Amino acid sequence: MEVGRGNIVLQDLLTNDMPPPAALEEQQQQIDENVKMEEVFGRIKTHFPPAKIKKIMQTDEDIGKVSQATPVIVGRSLEYFMAMLVEQSGEMARGMNTKRITADIVKKTIMENEKFDFLRENFGIEEEELEQEQEQEQGENNDN
Repeated sequence: MEVGRGNIVLQDLLTNDMPPPAALEEQQQQIDENVKMEEVFGRIKTHFPPAKIKKIMQTDEDIGKVSQATPVIVGRSLEYFMAMLVEQSGEMARGMNTKRITADIVKKTIMENEKFDFLRENFGIEEEELEQEQEQEQGENNDN
């Protein structure tokens, strides 16, 4: 068997060191998510201009010379990040039975998805407040 893309390694089969079913399921989920993001990423038509990225990077006095490939990689990373954030926010909006992605929905997506936890400090909301909001929502749902 082939290594990568979630395939089980032949060595594991021979030594009966199979990963537990939960790990296999998690691995399959990750593969499905990656395939889905590749589809979304393939539809992106806009690109961040490398010259603009390089200019922004060089505004930081700690950054000296920047190789030619760096702004291109940063731009593609930004595109992937934005596609992922919009996709997750869209799913959140669908879950809330709305067709619009508002600032509140993006904020809620960032607060609830651990992939975006590095952005939480920018919103000034602590995790405890998020948990309180979730408890209130659950209480409202139980009342209905």
